[in-house]
Amino acid sequence: MSRNVAYTAGEDLQILSFEVGTQTYCVPVGAVREIRGVTPATPLPDAPPYVRGVINLRGQVMPVIDLSERLGKGVAQDSARQVIIVVEHHDDVAGLLVDAVCDSFIVSASAISPPPPLGEEASPLVAAVITTETSMVVLLAVDAILPERKVALAA
Repeated sequence: MSRNVAYTAGEDLQILSFEVGTQTYCVPVGAVREIRGVTPATPLPDAPPYVRGVINLRGQVMPVIDLSERLGKGVAQDSARQVIIVVEHHDDVAGLLVDAVCDSFIVSASAISPPPPLGEEASPLVAAVITTETSMVVLLAVDAILPERKVALAA
């Protein structure tokens, strides 16, 4: 299992599912701080193309990641259903711009599989694949989605 999924063999996992384009993805509920409406982001120079900019969330400045762009599906088209899912991993907080939130549910341990190998390396963005009665849902690795933090060197 991936490094950021709070998962112990034989235990269930609560997830939040959402749409990006026509595909459904999910993240562990434990990584979600809140779900909020879309607010315009302030662009930053030299930011990766998938970072729309930053917003101020109750005094904390955080990046907004266009998850469609981050996943290689192109820039997300603005819509009335879009929301920002605020996620955190250790001290990093970011907003994930998604097309719509679907559901929160508990997945049994037997439904969670490691991602299959695709070429030489598996995608670092995929933590696992979850099989439900009607579909398969990709569990994203929150730590890999967030922009890399450059560590400042001590003077």
